[in-house]
Amino acid sequence: MAPSDDSNESVATPDDSENLPGELLGEDLVEPEAYEVAPDENEAEELASDEVTVTDEVEVDDPAQLAAAETVAQKARSSRPVRKSAVATTAAKGTATPARKRSALAVKDRPTGPVQFAAESVEELKKVVWPTWSQVQQYFWAVLVFVLVVIAYVGLLDLGFGWVLLQLFGGS
Repeated sequence: MAPSDDSNESVATPDDSENLPGELLGEDLVEPEAYEVAPDENEAEELASDEVTVTDEVEVDDPAQLAAAETVAQKARSSRPVRKSAVATTAAKGTATPARKRSALAVKDRPTGPVQFAAESVEELKKVVWPTWSQVQQYFWAVLVFVLVVIAYVGLLDLGFGWVLLQLFGGS
C-alpha cells in the first residue's frame, strides 16, 4: 500500500535543520526568579512574612487534650526509623552469613524419615485450597472439549499429510 500525500509526517525545511530536537519546547516558558542566599550561604532565603508561621505560644483550653497530644507526639518521635551505625561488623567474603549457617545446620542435623515426610506432606496438604465439586465438573468439561479439539486437529493433519504423500509417491 503506497503512503498517501496527506500524511501527518513533518517535512524538514532548510531553516529547521539548525534546530535541535526539543529546542523549541521551552520558548513559552518564563524564567524563574533567582532566589537570594542567606548571609551564611548555607540556607536559602526565609519564606515571606505573609506566610503562616507556627509559634510555641499556643493557648490550650483543655489540659487533657494537651496531655493526649504530647503522648502522641512522644510516640511519633520514638517510632522514627533509626539509622544503622556506619561501623557494622561484616563477615569476610566467601563465608555464609549467620542465618544461612543456622539454616544449613538445621537441615543437615535433622534426618528425615518416611514418617516425618508423610507428616509434613499431610501438613502441606491441609494448606491447599481444594476446588468445589462444581469447579471440578467445570474443569473436567473444559479439558475434555480442549482434548477433543486437539484430537480433531491432529487427525485432520494426519489425513491431509497422508493424502499428500499418496499423491506424491503414488498409491494403488
